[in-house]
Amino acid sequence: MATAVLGLQWGDEGKGKLTHLLAREADMVVRFNGGPNAGHTVIDRGVKFGTHLVPAGVFYEGTTSVLASGMVIDLAILREEMEQVSAHLGSTPRILIAQNAHLILPYHRMLEELEGSGSHFGTTRRGIAPTYSDKAKKIGIRAGDLLRPGDLERRLEHRLTLLRRDWPEAEEIQALTAKELVRDQLELAEPFLSWIGDATTRIARALAEGDTVLFEGAQGTLLDVDHGTFPYVTSSSTTFAGLGNSIGIAVPDVAHRLGIAKAYQTRVGAGPFPTELTGIEGDALREKGGEYGVTTGRPRRCGWLDGVALHYAVRLNGVTSLALTKLDVLDELDEISVAVSYRSNGETIGRFPLAAEELAACEPVYEALPGWGVSTAGARAFEDLPAAAVTYIERIESVAGVPVEMISVGPEPEATIRREL
Repeated sequence: MATAVLGLQWGDEGKGKLTHLLAREADMVVRFNGGPNAGHTVIDRGVKFGTHLVPAGVFYEGTTSVLASGMVIDLAILREEMEQVSAHLGSTPRILIAQNAHLILPYHRMLEELEGSGSHFGTTRRGIAPTYSDKAKKIGIRAGDLLRPGDLERRLEHRLTLLRRDWPEAEEIQALTAKELVRDQLELAEPFLSWIGDATTRIARALAEGDTVLFEGAQGTLLDVDHGTFPYVTSSSTTFAGLGNSIGIAVPDVAHRLGIAKAYQTRVGAGPFPTELTGIEGDALREKGGEYGVTTGRPRRCGWLDGVALHYAVRLNGVTSLALTKLDVLDELDEISVAVSYRSNGETIGRFPLAAEELAACEPVYEALPGWGVSTAGARAFEDLPAAAVTYIERIESVAGVPVEMISVGPEPEATIRREL
């Protein structure tokens, strides 16, 4: 059986914990989009990791972890993470790097600073957008190029010629040489060279043979480059629609599409956020939930759950069930609100606007529900939850249009409720 884990908000939904939990049962775990701009918090055997590139499968012996072609890969970060995980496990995990996945080179990070796009859109400044831009312009460098150093050097020389022409006064750009870049990238990639290959065929074989395959998404639906709050989005497709293209399988048979959403809403960086709480309530959610970015450490903007956005994300991904995270963060609140519609230009609307400017002008229409006032941290079965928490979950189900399958009440793997649906 195949499962896709999909973020339904602006990222940071808690996908890392749940993917790590589900990966225990997987033969293969495939990360299918994004790069080191995504951060997953994972607690493995009592040790906390903040991962950015490695799939959750690396923590389990016998599980094959795949970095698919929809990703962009920074070899320095990948090597650092693999060394940390290997030291933790006492062995080197099995990974497969898609030969057509693109590489983040030092000049991509330079370009993000020179162009100033990072500060305007609130990006992580990891060189993600320039790398995807090079991919679209057909001047990118791919993992498979590392297996042909001569071709790699020629491709890099061509790219540097264009960069020097475009940035004649940028000393850091002018100082780059193809030979040094080849040398540095091959040195970083040395442990990985034998792991670069045809990921599409391996994934297709695993699916055909009935292996348990877990597809791990990064960021969230509302950051999708096509269907998110453009231009305040990431540079890859974060939805289920992007999965097939990333792995090279036109219509992958993934019957279980698990959408991850927090019991409230957060966002990092710029962009519209209708349910944002900017005062004491928002600060309290941030501190109680530890809402600081795994990748950047930036404080996350916090607010009430946006049911309109959630319903949109569920529909867009064809989600079959939900995993609700951080329910315990709401334990001490007397009242909890959920946005069930918007007010826009004097009208009440139930649709999610596709233009960021229109969304920014929307006012949320809230429905208030009673809080439960007791800790849910010790709950391990749905029946253990207080009645008001059950009512809140059921209201989310009705707004989203799909059932809640999993509920997280703490960062530890065992602090998870799983329901039979």
